[in-house]
Amino acid sequence: MDSFIDKITHRFGTNDVIKANSEAEARELEAARAQMAEYDNLLSEMRRLNLKSVETNEVTNQLVAASIEKIEAIQVGQSKESGRDYRKEFDDITEALNDQQDFFHKESVRVYRNVQAAVVEELKLQTEALSVQNKELEKKIKGVKPIAIISLVFNGITMAAIVTYVILSIIGVSF
Repeated sequence: MDSFIDKITHRFGTNDVIKANSEAEARELEAARAQMAEYDNLLSEMRRLNLKSVETNEVTNQLVAASIEKIEAIQVGQSKESGRDYRKEFDDITEALNDQQDFFHKESVRVYRNVQAAVVEELKLQTEALSVQNKELEKKIKGVKPIAIISLVFNGITMAAIVTYVILSIIGVSF
C-alpha cells in the first residue's frame, strides 16, 4: 500500500500540478501583456497619425488662406476689367473647401474612435476570458487539495505504523 501511495505522490504530486497551473497562467498572462503592448503601440501610432492629420489640415488651411488672398487680389483686378463678379464663385469654392475639410476631420475622428472602441472591447473580452480560466484553475486546485490531504494522512499513518513496528521490534515483541 505504501509503495502505491508513494508512486501516486511521485507521479502526480500536488506541487507538480500547482507548478504546471502556475506556468500555464504565467504564459497566458505574458500573452495578454504582449497583446496589450501591441494595442498600446497601435494606439500610439493612431495618435501620431491623428497629429499628422491635424498638422496637414493646418498646412492646408494656410495654403487655402494664401490662395484666397491671391485670388482676391486677382479678382479685384479682373472684375474691374471684365465686369464679371468673381466674388460669388470664390465664396462657393471657399465653402466647398471648408466643407471638405470638415468632412475629412469628422471622418478621421470617427475612424479613430471606432478603432479605440474596438481595442477596448477586445481587451474587455480577453479580461473576461482570463477571469473564466482563472476560476476554472481555482476549481482544479480545490480538487487537488483533498487528494493531498488524504495522501498526507495515509503517509502519516504509514509512518506511525513503521515507527510502532520498529519500536515493538526493538522492545522484542514479535508478530
